[in-house]
Amino acid sequence: MTALLWAMVKARRGLAVITLVLTALAAAAAAAGPLYQEAAAVSLRGVEVAAATVGERVVTAQTSDDPRGGEQPLRPYVPGMITLSGTSAQVVVTGEQGEEGEQGMFLASRTGVCQHLTIARGRCATGEREVVIREDTAHELNAVLGQDLEFRTPPVGSLEFERPPAVRLTVVGLYRPVRLDDPYWGDREILTGIDRPAAFATERTVAAVEGSRMRMVDLLVTPAAFENMDALRDGLGDAESELDAGGFGTDSELSKLIGRIEAGQSQLSSSLLLAAVPLVMLCWLVLFIAVAGGVEQRRGELGLTALRGVPARTRWLLATAETSVPVLVAVIPGYLLGYALTALLATVALPGSPPVYLNPASALYTAAAVLGALLAGLLAQVRALTTPVLGLLRRARVRRSGGLVGGVEAMVGALALVAGYQVAAGEDTGSGGIGLLAPLCIALGLGLVAARAIGIPAERLGRRALRRGRVRTGLAALTLARGGGTHWVVVLLTVVFGLLGFALSARDVAAQAWHERAEVQVGAARVLQVETLPAASLVHAVRTADPAGRYAMAAMRVNVNTETKLLAVDSSRFAAVALWPGAYGAATPAEVARQLRPAEVTPLTLTAADVEITVTLDRIEPGAKAGLTLRLVGTAGAQSVVRVEALRPGTQTYRVATPTCAASPCQVRSLSVDLFTPKRYLVDLTVGDLRDPAGKTLLSGADLAGHHWRLPQTSAARPVPEMAPGSGGLRIWVDSVLTPDMRAAADPAPDPLPLVAAGDLPPELLGAGGTVRVPIVRAGTLPLVPRYGANGALVDLQYADLRTGGESDAQEPEVWLAADAPADLVQRLEANGLKVLGERDAAGQLHLYQEQAPALAMLFLAVAAFAGVLFAAGGLLITAVLERGRADGGLAVLRGQGVSQRALRDADLGGRFALVLAGTVIGLLAAGLSWALARGVLPVFGDGGTAVPPPDLPGPLVTVPIVAALLVLLTTCLLATRVARGSEGVTS
Repeated sequence: MTALLWAMVKARRGLAVITLVLTALAAAAAAAGPLYQEAAAVSLRGVEVAAATVGERVVTAQTSDDPRGGEQPLRPYVPGMITLSGTSAQVVVTGEQGEEGEQGMFLASRTGVCQHLTIARGRCATGEREVVIREDTAHELNAVLGQDLEFRTPPVGSLEFERPPAVRLTVVGLYRPVRLDDPYWGDREILTGIDRPAAFATERTVAAVEGSRMRMVDLLVTPAAFENMDALRDGLGDAESELDAGGFGTDSELSKLIGRIEAGQSQLSSSLLLAAVPLVMLCWLVLFIAVAGGVEQRRGELGLTALRGVPARTRWLLATAETSVPVLVAVIPGYLLGYALTALLATVALPGSPPVYLNPASALYTAAAVLGALLAGLLAQVRALTTPVLGLLRRARVRRSGGLVGGVEAMVGALALVAGYQVAAGEDTGSGGIGLLAPLCIALGLGLVAARAIGIPAERLGRRALRRGRVRTGLAALTLARGGGTHWVVVLLTVVFGLLGFALSARDVAAQAWHERAEVQVGAARVLQVETLPAASLVHAVRTADPAGRYAMAAMRVNVNTETKLLAVDSSRFAAVALWPGAYGAATPAEVARQLRPAEVTPLTLTAADVEITVTLDRIEPGAKAGLTLRLVGTAGAQSVVRVEALRPGTQTYRVATPTCAASPCQVRSLSVDLFTPKRYLVDLTVGDLRDPAGKTLLSGADLAGHHWRLPQTSAARPVPEMAPGSGGLRIWVDSVLTPDMRAAADPAPDPLPLVAAGDLPPELLGAGGTVRVPIVRAGTLPLVPRYGANGALVDLQYADLRTGGESDAQEPEVWLAADAPADLVQRLEANGLKVLGERDAAGQLHLYQEQAPALAMLFLAVAAFAGVLFAAGGLLITAVLERGRADGGLAVLRGQGVSQRALRDADLGGRFALVLAGTVIGLLAAGLSWALARGVLPVFGDGGTAVPPPDLPGPLVTVPIVAALLVLLTTCLLATRVARGSEGVTS
């Protein structure tokens, strides 16, 4: 039996090689899914960790240290995390200028600090009583290398205590400012020097400074920590318990990073493994076509075997073994091929070029693919092995009616279509997972149904063409209608182009969504995060650094107690700086800027080093005292408060110093009446002219009276005063037994406040912590707004500051930069008082989206789809090879009927072209149907964000690779025609 089997394989070694190669490809495709998924997970962890904020990458812990010394510092261990420890002490440093030149700073030690400091001059502090300080600090202290500085803890409280003894440390190095986005520093301001500079020394040197100290322990996460989430959680729990027992308080946002990585790995595990299923099924289908064609070649052999009385069991065993031997031989080569191809793809395409390791899941998937190949080979022989002897020995094949086989195929096709629809409709948006099988089910179902239906019109067309004398067209159509295995090739091409169209559409739509979201989420080509400061200071610094208004714009978030997210922008520069993708609709940025700022505001301004204020006090509760307070904001944003402590009855003039306003104008932003009374709150006064000492009127009483003043929100428990124009100025009066809120803000901004928004807006906003009601009006509508997408609003920054700013700093202040901003603009901004804390750009955000889990999954989907095109080309060539040995001679028998060889060749090529074009059209219809039903199951963003929805349709460029794939298959048809005609001379 073994010799006979070997003889059979040797006699048909071409078919055996084809079976072996196809099985190896199926095994490679099956193994590639788990292998790529593991490598992509490694790449994903690196991408997410690199993109995380410092707070998400570090677990910080601290406790006060015993100044007399104590236990050794704790160093908890968590696999995949780096433990950093150190101490810090708040000190004052005395240089050559003595106590007059003292400067506050932090003296700190930290594990491995010398490897993370950039030393400008000198060296790092490695010995006792040595210190390294920042360059700008050395300049302020007039310190040089080798100089001794005195470090001591500052006195506590206001009483005069004996000054603690100083520790003299030698300056051995000067370092440049550290990067704030470096996770090594743990987002600790005492180390990064945001508020006050830091000096670094050894642990023993810091301990030599008397006074209280703080002990720090930080756990810095690396991508390796996320390889085993359970071990990471257990390790973090043990570390936090150890730190808690040592008296440390911990803080971290690491859970956010863990959540993102777990979500990304879940997307990969569900999407990538199921993306390999269509590729494996295509291999099975091509294998089925190949084996079925090989069986057709040996119909006569099978008929003679049955005629000579060979038992059916033996015939089944021989036929099955002949197919099974190359299938089983292909297991290991296919598995190794899948590993090699995956390693190549990971090296070339995955971020970080992660290594690829063999894993048990890939072996299981390979075994399943080989088992499927065995079943495909067995099913391909069922028809021949169940055909009667007479049918096997007949030279010309008899076409069977649709019957049972056709009915089963039609039923399977219909069920696949229904399954595809149910899978697509039942999955949540962006869930991936089993929903990615919907395109395969739809393409397979439509292919099976269309393959059975295509024969009837093709046959009618062929007969009509022959009756009209168009031999080439008629023979080509009849070949399509009656060719052996034609309908399976149609199914193959339908599935290939259905998956290719869906994969390319998904990738194109995702690329559009990534690009739009990057521009929307960032807002400008570059965005600088700056240290908190008043809004007026932010605007002044930006306008001074960029006086032309072409490259930079101030922006900030506005705190409102509603679901609407509000972004304030300097609308005078909005059109020049903001990115404006097509997702914003037809409105231009200039139109939006005009909607945000319909009118200029005229604030109350004055310029003088001293101001004389005229106040008329008409009534006051006996025994009460009243004062007047003005809040002024300078051009550069500097705020100052001037007070008239005690108002006297009648009309009086009071002089106050306003040094902030000596050189440049100041805005009067608010005034308040300070009323101290033992009984009733009763006062009636009028604020008149404001003059300089020379008598020049800076602001008249009429200016004050005619200005718009905004009072606090009144309530039954908190009344507000009455304000109205009075004789000689602004009259303010109140009469209440309850304590009134006597503040009034100068607010010339429009009322209601104009907003340009996407989504719904409430009738009013609550600003300043809910204390200010802000009526609003929708001045314009956009599909999306910068930064917040489909649920947010824009407001003019100056309007927002006047209405809700108060005395607080700007929330999350930023500077938006245009793409062509000068290289020195950041330095100019810093020279005008801004401290840049971080930077992000639209290109970097887009790059991040292109490296997250959905992008890695779509890369594999696209590769699988293009591999399917190569399988289809292989299937066309295989059918051509098998046609060379057909018993009926194919179209070559018509040579004896007078049909020319050229006509037969053209008919053969036309039939193949028609087959490819039919499969392409049906496949693209399947892709369109799949996209209409199943595009919602495709994950586009790693965080599942919907603020910027992806477009519904792909762009026109998606047709380019489809046309290229079609040209590849049509070229394959030319080659297949030559291969199939190779035996024509023998046959004829």
